[in-house]
Amino acid sequence: MTKLILFVGTPGAGKSTLLGELAKHKPINTVNLGDVMLQIAREREGIEDREKLGVLPDEQITKDRETAFGKIIGEKVDTIIDTHLTIKYGRRYVPGVTLKELESIRIKAIIYIDATAKEIWNRRHNDPSKQGRRNIDDTEAEIDEQKAVNLAILSSCAIYLSIPIYIIYNSDGKLSDAEMELDKIIKEHFNV
Repeated sequence: MTKLILFVGTPGAGKSTLLGELAKHKPINTVNLGDVMLQIAREREGIEDREKLGVLPDEQITKDRETAFGKIIGEKVDTIIDTHLTIKYGRRYVPGVTLKELESIRIKAIIYIDATAKEIWNRRHNDPSKQGRRNIDDTEAEIDEQKAVNLAILSSCAIYLSIPIYIIYNSDGKLSDAEMELDKIIKEHFNV
């Protein structure tokens, strides 16, 4: 049976960086859920920018996410799904995934990447690829708020789905430590 692990964290915590490092050493299939959703929206209505997905009606976003999960499952390959627990639009939080979706795809575990609000704030402002993204101007307090919302959802997922959750701290200057932790978790779940 295909094993799927959800890989989440507050934007700027270092998910993409960690997955990039993992890919250099392990033959693990990783998929960014937002990229798959963008491909679906591009084919349907020519959307080219992931940031524009958020302006679609909630029903369309849900439908696109379900279609994206269907494509991922259809590959029948053990996969790490890179996504967000929440997506923040100003003061509004919307789910990046739902319990129903995670239950239907039979997610096996969730890995949450974390860093301090100050580290996240600095990364968002010092990484040229993050410029122009939504929430770039969030304060450290707003970043802490999103982290708290994410952790509450993470706990709910673990209880409801009866799956393990892992929290990896990706502190500045400690990427190799975070990578070693991630490697141990991956070995628990995948044959690599």
